Amino acid sequence: MAGPDPRVRIDALFEQALDLPESARPAFLDAVAAGEPALREELELLLALACSESPLLDAGAPWVQAPSDRATPGTGGDGPTDDWHAVEEEDASGREIGAWRLLRRLGIGGMGTVYLAERSGEGFRQLGALKRLRLDAGSGEFLRRFAQERQILASLNHPGIARLLDGGRDPEGGPYLVMEYVEGEALDRHCDGARLDLERRLALFASVCDAVAHAHRHLIVHRDIKPSNIVVTADGEVKLLDFGIAKVLGASDAAGAPRTRTMARVFTPEYAAPEQVTGQPATTTTDVYQLGLLLYELLCGRRAQAPRLDSALALERSICHEAPLRPSLALGSDASIADARRTTPAALRRRLRGDLDTIVLKALRKSPDRRYESVDALVQDLVRWRERRPIHARPERLLYRTGKFLRRHPVGVAASLSLLAMLVAYAITVTHQASLIARERDRAQSEATKARQVQSLVLQLFEGADPERSGGAQLSARELLDRGWAGIESELGAHPEVRAELLDTVGEAYRQLGLYDRAGPLFDDGLATTRPLADERPLLLARALRSRGRLLSDEGHYDEADAALRDALARFGSAGGEAGAEVATTLSDLGQVRFRASDLEAAERHHRDALAIRRSLFGEEHVDVASSLDHLGTVLRHQGDYAGAEPLLSQALALRRRLLPATHPHLARSLSNLAVTRVNLGEYDSAEALYREARLSMARSRGERHPSVAMVMNNLAMLMQAQRRFDEAEDLLRESLAIRREALGERHPEVAMNLNDLGLALAESGDPDAAADYYRQALAAYPDDHPWRAATVFNLGMLEEKRGRFAAAEALYREALAAQRADYGDEHERVGIDLNRIGIVLHRQGRLDEAETHMRQALEIFRKRLPDDQPRLALVLVPLGELLLDQGKAAEAVPLLEEAWQVRQAAFGDADTRTLEAEAALRRAQALARG
Repeated sequence: MAGPDPRVRIDALFEQALDLPESARPAFLDAVAAGEPALREELELLLALACSESPLLDAGAPWVQAPSDRATPGTGGDGPTDDWHAVEEEDASGREIGAWRLLRRLGIGGMGTVYLAERSGEGFRQLGALKRLRLDAGSGEFLRRFAQERQILASLNHPGIARLLDGGRDPEGGPYLVMEYVEGEALDRHCDGARLDLERRLALFASVCDAVAHAHRHLIVHRDIKPSNIVVTADGEVKLLDFGIAKVLGASDAAGAPRTRTMARVFTPEYAAPEQVTGQPATTTTDVYQLGLLLYELLCGRRAQAPRLDSALALERSICHEAPLRPSLALGSDASIADARRTTPAALRRRLRGDLDTIVLKALRKSPDRRYESVDALVQDLVRWRERRPIHARPERLLYRTGKFLRRHPVGVAASLSLLAMLVAYAITVTHQASLIARERDRAQSEATKARQVQSLVLQLFEGADPERSGGAQLSARELLDRGWAGIESELGAHPEVRAELLDTVGEAYRQLGLYDRAGPLFDDGLATTRPLADERPLLLARALRSRGRLLSDEGHYDEADAALRDALARFGSAGGEAGAEVATTLSDLGQVRFRASDLEAAERHHRDALAIRRSLFGEEHVDVASSLDHLGTVLRHQGDYAGAEPLLSQALALRRRLLPATHPHLARSLSNLAVTRVNLGEYDSAEALYREARLSMARSRGERHPSVAMVMNNLAMLMQAQRRFDEAEDLLRESLAIRREALGERHPEVAMNLNDLGLALAESGDPDAAADYYRQALAAYPDDHPWRAATVFNLGMLEEKRGRFAAAEALYREALAAQRADYGDEHERVGIDLNRIGIVLHRQGRLDEAETHMRQALEIFRKRLPDDQPRLALVLVPLGELLLDQGKAAEAVPLLEEAWQVRQAAFGDADTRTLEAEAALRRAQALARG
């Protein structure tokens, strides 16, 4: 059985000596260490360090509770040491130690001196960095640590770690080791001197991480990662130096020995992890923390922590409890730092803001178990950032930070909680004490402060119910809204500003959940509350107007929505630059209203303006930029510009995939909008995959019965219908109709559109009577002047045409054509479809010349709007080819029908009825052309 750990005895004797007057300590040491010179030496060293003046600590040097070594074996170049514990010794240059001749001294550290050394032999010459242990510090602990470094280095074989070449004892009996001599610059000086941009700095940082990870795989923690211990060679290779204070995981002194307050703590304060300061075990996450400090400095040119060295307590507070600024904030406006990274302060701040800030701060969390679990995990997040994919790190939650604060300040928090409880109780009765508050101005000011605190707490509570803010993760918060709002409303009714904020927040959460009947009264109440505050708080009224306008738009009241949003926009605009983001958001909302009202020109203008503002404020990598791209692409699609819409929608989707969680409703919306455009471009397989992903994502974020889920289902059904999968299309349309009726009522444009699409599916599947019934329901559900009505009128014309009532069909088609020309302009695809159908029924009535005119106009529009291989071109090519055959123009018909056959064959295959129809017409034309 192993004997007792000698450190327990050393610790106990050290504490006893500390309790004695300084004059009595020599006699005490004589008594307890008689015949044990090593024990006495250890105790004297610890007492000397405990009594040393802390101002001796240099800000760049290692903090020690046992002597440390900060000389850097493996570094090239001369220069003074930066180790406060360095002791000048006679320069041994020129001496021979083992097989090595000392050429010149490179540096002096607390543990020893480093020389440039040369080993010569038959036919070779080798340089090395030879480290000698300082004889006057040769305690048993120092000797053990020096031997440990030699063993550590011998076990590592990595191109990024300076190699161990030799080791032994010099003629005086002192140990030495020889490491690979590396000429180059310290990492930070190299990066700044070469003016490396962020990408190249991160590439070097990744090389450092690879070396550290190699050490970790060999159960070794470096524990002193800092720029001066990382050298970049002339070839641009990174070398990690100085494992002098490294710790072998699982070694006997670390795994089994009891840990005491006097165990050696060796570190550099600016690059120390909290657990090093408090004497806790160093693990691989210690190196993660130090890599975070290194990354912080490489990115923003500042050090993450500025330790206070006037006392051990001050050091602990500054490192263990003071959180660093985000790199993007710490950067400041120093142009020289940005110039060293080949950019400007504003551009560098934008690059750092967001994911890079989050990655660095996760590595620098004070609690080891809150950091990255490994160096590889840190590097993987940097790779994900570089590839513009979502990172795994997330900012620390308020609950965690609050818990840490409570544990650090229990007494102060208890007093604060007592005060808060008194303030909340006071808030409940504040309406009964108005006269008292008026007389006691100081107490009124205190009450206002309390109201803001309560507001902040409650807003945080309800943010979880808003899927736009929570990323779709907490839809069960609907119950929280229902149960909690009434009590909070009555409790805070005396504070109009707080009340207005809460009404807006809770109303918006209900609106996002599709509960418009619950959102409306809250927004109305919010407007009534904020109007008296308009002069004092104009932005508060502007937000209330915007929220009400959004809801009116959702409910289909576009003129009222437009008026409310324009009022909000004017108020935000009068606030100047401080409301730039609010102006962009309100412009985007106006664009959505104009889009829903089919005023596509105005919608495009508003969305382009919003996009320009957002790009100027946020750059390209921002969720609001993605939103503007998505809205603008959707408008272009409805204008028939599918080729222009597709790249905007694809870019929006790519941004949202990088920036949003997988269940966020905006991501689902992007998927659906891009899918619609892919359908328009004939890319059906791609569109179906996007739709199915969108439906799953939207259901997870909004709930299965949300109108947005119904929208995706409706669009997917139209794709099913285009592929002749009528049963699947009908099932989807009936389910989406039920959801929309439940959420929106009977008279709503989206309900009417759903009825129209269901009628279309039934007509295509061979049930014209049922289709006509749904078309009539749709017309009854639309407002009289709604632009979508024309599509239903057109579809009724299709039913008349199938029944052989060509004159009736012509009248309905012409009614639809007039409306859609007014709504969409003369060159929209919808107009082309109307012209084509009019040409077909004119053909059926024997009015061939009129028919040809209409069909050629339709084909001209289709060729402008659609790609050359788009199968919908055949909708015009086949009827026009057949008309030309009836006119005796077979030679003109052949190329048109051949084109129709080719695009349908490529899209649908040889066996599809549409392909066979085009093939039959083509063969007839070819036969007639041959005579």
